[in-house]
Amino acid sequence: MLDLTSPAMFDKIYGCWMGKNCGGTLGAPLEKAYGEPEPFDVWWYPKLQEGGIPNDDLEMQLFWLKALEDHGPALTARDMAEYWLNHIGYNWDEYGWARMNMRLGLIPPIAGRYNNWFIDCMGCPIRSEIFACVLPGLPRLAVRYAYEDAICDHAGGESVYGEIFNCSIQSAAFIVSDLNDLLDIGRSYVAEGTQTAKAIDAARAAHRAGLDWKAARQKVLEATPHYNAQYSPINMGFQAIGLLYGKDFAETICVAVNCGYDTDCTGATVGAILGILHGGKGLPAKWTEPLGESIATNESWGGLRACHVGPNPIPKDLNELTVRTLAQAVRFSAGHTPSRDACYADESVRDLWKRPTTRVHFPTGTFNIGIEYHDTPAIVPGTFKKLTTFVANTAPVELEATCTLRVPEGWETLPSQHVVLPALGELPLEWSIPIPAARTLENTNTLMFHIQSPQRVAQCDVPAVLIGARRLRISKPFSLPASASDDLFEHAFEPETLHGRNPLVVSARHGLDAVHHALGHDLGLVSLLPPGQAIYVQAFVYSASERPVLLGVPTTGAVRSWVHGQLIHSLPEVERFRPHTHKTPAYLDVTLRAGYNEILVKLIRFAGTGTFDAHLILLDPKHQNEGIVDARWTRFPWD
Repeated sequence: MLDLTSPAMFDKIYGCWMGKNCGGTLGAPLEKAYGEPEPFDVWWYPKLQEGGIPNDDLEMQLFWLKALEDHGPALTARDMAEYWLNHIGYNWDEYGWARMNMRLGLIPPIAGRYNNWFIDCMGCPIRSEIFACVLPGLPRLAVRYAYEDAICDHAGGESVYGEIFNCSIQSAAFIVSDLNDLLDIGRSYVAEGTQTAKAIDAARAAHRAGLDWKAARQKVLEATPHYNAQYSPINMGFQAIGLLYGKDFAETICVAVNCGYDTDCTGATVGAILGILHGGKGLPAKWTEPLGESIATNESWGGLRACHVGPNPIPKDLNELTVRTLAQAVRFSAGHTPSRDACYADESVRDLWKRPTTRVHFPTGTFNIGIEYHDTPAIVPGTFKKLTTFVANTAPVELEATCTLRVPEGWETLPSQHVVLPALGELPLEWSIPIPAARTLENTNTLMFHIQSPQRVAQCDVPAVLIGARRLRISKPFSLPASASDDLFEHAFEPETLHGRNPLVVSARHGLDAVHHALGHDLGLVSLLPPGQAIYVQAFVYSASERPVLLGVPTTGAVRSWVHGQLIHSLPEVERFRPHTHKTPAYLDVTLRAGYNEILVKLIRFAGTGTFDAHLILLDPKHQNEGIVDARWTRFPWD
């Protein structure tokens, strides 16, 4: 039994937050965008400041605590989306794309999955502690909330396994002290055959074989290779290395950090685990005293927002954070008894692995509604979009109902469906939606599912949001004779010639003969552009006013770009592919004019490449480089 009111429990939760702060402060100065082949050799804080270095690993969880306080055990990903929009200003990688999707009107899990290259990255494994601490010794329950958190910005990705792996270990650490047993428990929460499982298993196998930590690091990299430093599976393996090879707190966080890649995250997570195991009093004063009690945040520049607005501001220091976390532990753990045997994953956990990540849920009372988007919420003009709505009847009697999917003005009206809903049962309804011509499509197109029953007074409407595809024109692939292939980048093919002064008319550029639709930032050209050839892509963006933007064209090939006919990108070689929201050579400041703006992109796929990636991205530099949602991308000027 755990005594949640005891000083020992307070010390364990305090130790979790202090250990996380120590590990994050150690690793933060070393974090880079891309993994490096060699490990680091750092055994003390590279940089020190009061409260530690501000880190999203810890500070985002301050708002998750607020969410737990506000909503209680009923908290879902849909609720958490509001905290994302109200309080999170970061637009780094998956954060930015998930927030963009939410601003377009999508909700989790589809908001975390759609148009998000970073679903296998570290944004959510670093946020597991709050759920472990409010359900200490109850990992099967704790990971349910970790899962709801993870699908906000990583639905369908390896990162979901990373967060529930971390959460299960941290929750179990309140009643289990052996690190190998804890790793066994954590591993039971990760599905076989996943990259996360392979990385953790590689680290543990290397340790059992007697290899040193540097050799174990290499085994993890061989098992799950990736150049992205934030790739979650590799970092889960590095966490395991820190826990297995560290003989004390200092060595554990240092080994994890010295493995490299997402250094602040791995250091912070293993620091939190040891903080739970040993309590705050068991952490070395040498490492804790320099950081003090305060919590450093990035509120000053907008990383966090509205921290102290309203009656329930975020905690100001680690003591208040611990007090409030412990209060929620009493609330959430009520009626549950921790058990070592019940720490391992069961069927309820494995059910989380199987949940569809393209289905959203709306609990509305008598009827609970689910909307299944199937492959994507993006739509292409002149096609049909399949949606399935699931209606769950929570009443103990069958109910008649009329279900209607109301479409935007100008779309073809769909006939209603009259159904009998079984008592306490669920009924799927299929819809085939004719998508109209581009001239009626917006970035966000909201349909409303309406259900009415003569046996119930209440009626309900829930939104089904469809995202208009990016409307493009593309050329055929161009090539040069083998003797002149080196000139492919500089050679001006037909689409570069502007006929007349107005690029917004259909005849302004010859050779752009095919209409093409991109379902997100990914231009989807891999099957259209053979290696060693070039292709042109023309996009039009409508802006209501003149505005500065950051235009990014990250690609695995070479790129030249023009805006208003002026060359802005000319990159014969670019950095490793990463469709992020940071300013790099592939991202340049431009000004959108009021009205339509032409963007012309020339892309070259290098000879001998097995794949090809190219994205077209517009960011708002006035708002922390967040993805732009209010510049229309769904039409040509002549549509």
